[in-house]
Amino acid sequence: MKKTLLSLGVMLVWASSAFAGVGGETVTMPADVYKAILERLDSLQKRVDDLEQEEATVQPTREQYDKLTQDVDNIYDTLDEVETKTLQDRINFGAELRTRVDNYKFDNMGTRTDLLTGAQSTNDAGHDDNNWSNRFRLNMDAEISNSLSFHGRLAVYKNWGDSDYTETDLYVDINQAHRPGTTSVKLDRAYIDWIPQGMPVPLALTIGRHPSTEGPPYELKENRLRQSTYPALLIDLETDGIVGTIGLEQYTGLKNSAFRLAYGIGYHSDFDNSDSFSFLDDDEAGDSTMFASFLESEMPGLPGSLAILSYVHIDDVPSSFRGPNDDDGNPANVNLGDLDLYGIHLQVDDLKKSGFDLFVSWGASRSDPNGKFATYPGYGDMGLLTADGQDRKSGSSLYAGLRYKLPIEMLNHPKIGFEYNHGSKYWISMGNASSELYNKLATRGDVYEIYYIQPISRHLFFRAGYTSIDYDYTLSGYHTGQPVSTDAELENYYLLMDCRF
Repeated sequence: MKKTLLSLGVMLVWASSAFAGVGGETVTMPADVYKAILERLDSLQKRVDDLEQEEATVQPTREQYDKLTQDVDNIYDTLDEVETKTLQDRINFGAELRTRVDNYKFDNMGTRTDLLTGAQSTNDAGHDDNNWSNRFRLNMDAEISNSLSFHGRLAVYKNWGDSDYTETDLYVDINQAHRPGTTSVKLDRAYIDWIPQGMPVPLALTIGRHPSTEGPPYELKENRLRQSTYPALLIDLETDGIVGTIGLEQYTGLKNSAFRLAYGIGYHSDFDNSDSFSFLDDDEAGDSTMFASFLESEMPGLPGSLAILSYVHIDDVPSSFRGPNDDDGNPANVNLGDLDLYGIHLQVDDLKKSGFDLFVSWGASRSDPNGKFATYPGYGDMGLLTADGQDRKSGSSLYAGLRYKLPIEMLNHPKIGFEYNHGSKYWISMGNASSELYNKLATRGDVYEIYYIQPISRHLFFRAGYTSIDYDYTLSGYHTGQPVSTDAELENYYLLMDCRF
């Protein structure tokens, strides 16, 4: 009986603390549920008191004891259910696992140095027909209040059996969750959406490590809803910053119309060591900040469409986003100048109920170098899109494609898609976090891709595809150095399985 009373006491303490909070956090439950639990406990306590009064003269029967124990167990079950529901109401979890195998072949590429500098090499062909990778993501979201919500995503992305991973300038803060690495967990996203009340115009603020990867039109090939604020052709990187969104629908009459202003930091310059002054600026490249504006809306007469006008300005672009003076003897980081990006993105889903999804995206880049450059062993002088950092350079890119939903119900309506993109000699964007083995949208040349999506259920699908890249110039995806002509080619066959739950 003492054990039963102790259990009841613990439950009463838990119930009384439900509104007071535990560890500084408030746990809530519906008032009627809370009242019902208290009434049930009160009834049980009275029965315990009656049994204790009778215990001196009348021993309770086994049936009475078992009944009381069962009632206590039922109360425990009720509390477990309420506690579980309270946690689920507070934050929701989801997960996704992607397994992919790539079979790629390249010609006229030579070594990595040859590819960057354009030098000819006898090592001009190679292939890998067994490149397997796993990518696991844990998604989180919570409705904190009517005006405040949280979203987060953690990621682990690695090649099968890869034990020789080393840090390079390709794996930095702006792309670590989207490039194959180690089994370490990386922070992909963590931000709040806050809608201040009483504002004269509809306003939302997004603060934190915000959704700036896998933007339109990536959701077509990824077989999912839109994942990012920004068009993928211009921005596909992990950034920390603040975005303000002003709703314009009530003023324009156009559905989903909005104007966005964004501020972020792409590179923070400090000493990156463990001494007492590691937070100080390293007096080299300085911080690289980003300012952007976006005007987007559904297009009149085209339900499910999207139009985005974009402008992005990047201050103080560093020679390396990794930082200065690494163990490989690379030079001190250098501020190379500024960069401007412009873009137009048009997209229509299920055009006129035809099953066709279409998109076209155009981007332009314009550099403003400051005359500085970094000198890398084996590569020479590398300024902003030039060797010496003297001249302004302009580039452009076109990205277009379509996807068709096949009317085959027995196969769960599979989809087939085709994409093409072309980049000019000096084309550059902020696409560092592309999760492809190759950043195809950074290509200075021509890219063709065809793919087939086979849904198995709403949780599982397969995608098979083929990509062909014909490089016209070197240094695709690099903002440093002088591009030169090349005959490099790459083709890749891939198959992936994607499971989301």
